[in-house]
Amino acid sequence: MAHPRLVTMMIWLLGLAVFINYVDRGTLGIAAPRMKADLGLTATQFGLAASAFFWVYAPGQLLMGWLVGRVNAAWLLAMGLAIWGVATVLTGFVGGLVTLVALRLLLGLGEAVAFPAAFKLIVDHVDDTRRGVANAALSVGLALGPALGTLAGGLLLASLGWRWLFGAMGLLTLAWLLPWLKVARALPAAPSGQEAAGTPGYWQVLANRPALSLSLAQVCFGFALYFLVTWLPLWLVEVRDYAIADMAWLGSLVFAAQALAALLAGKVNDRLVARGLPQDRVRRAGGIGGALATAAGVALIGASTGHASLIAGLVVAGLGLGVMHVCINMIAQVFAGPLAAGKWVGVQNGIGNLAGITNPIITGAIIDATGSYAWAFALAASGPLISAFSLAVLVPRVAPIDWAAQ
Repeated sequence: MAHPRLVTMMIWLLGLAVFINYVDRGTLGIAAPRMKADLGLTATQFGLAASAFFWVYAPGQLLMGWLVGRVNAAWLLAMGLAIWGVATVLTGFVGGLVTLVALRLLLGLGEAVAFPAAFKLIVDHVDDTRRGVANAALSVGLALGPALGTLAGGLLLASLGWRWLFGAMGLLTLAWLLPWLKVARALPAAPSGQEAAGTPGYWQVLANRPALSLSLAQVCFGFALYFLVTWLPLWLVEVRDYAIADMAWLGSLVFAAQALAALLAGKVNDRLVARGLPQDRVRRAGGIGGALATAAGVALIGASTGHASLIAGLVVAGLGLGVMHVCINMIAQVFAGPLAAGKWVGVQNGIGNLAGITNPIITGAIIDATGSYAWAFALAASGPLISAFSLAVLVPRVAPIDWAAQ
């Protein structure tokens, strides 16, 4: 086992990698108020460009889930991050829809490694008593990426423009490699090459009710998350008439609340399980509560008529997103265990990110067809309700799967 200090450094660098992951994928949404007009894109074309990232990212989860069981996950993560950092820098030079879509595809390829590699590294090097904190680090990164990315990116967009925004974000991404390479060299080697005996194949994972029901919960939850990441900045500027600097502050609220909720949810989960409460009850209740809060918050944002109700909706949605993401990840890790961690997250994230493919296109088409965001908000709010149903009814008792017996 690695030294505890090294494990702690690994955990927070993984959280930082996820933070960077969501900053870079969300930069397109932040740049939208200027970029969409400069490139002459319709809402449908912008939705197409936002969706393109997930054409590679979603199926790439399956490939990366397989690879992390065969090669060193720490070095694979470094390679993926280098690819997506370069893609982010180059996006600042695009001149039209075709090159924008091509670079979004490259970004999706690089970012596809992040969660499979992180899950594998957590399962290999983090013991059960610290899993809540480890998953909270990922969820905090997932939330702070859009939060600080929206705030800093919006202010940078207002002062320097969207091309400088992509360049700055890409260079900061590549800087992460410096501390990570030191950690990767120091981590003890995990088994690689031929997979261990008893390791399940993808069809075994897909044939399991827990994997399918959690994937359903994640894809429906993703409709709310990716709607907020992609369309919230544009809605605040185009519909609510906020200045770009004000959009940056408001847009960051939902994700700041998500980060806080994720951190607290991870610690509370660890503490309750340590006191003897069953994992099934703790993780499931948190996930259901988070899904319901997300749905309520998104609906409130869309229905808000004033500043106070808008802020309330942003905060409630963020709190729900943070709690649900932590709980659904911990449920998946219990089911999968060390043998299936990489492939499980490949399946769950691959299916879950179908929301990233479909939501931007559907939302853009709805806006162009109706001239309003009303139905788009209704669609985004309905997704987490289905997630709550899946966690309450479809997900079986949370316990490790005996892959050898299967």
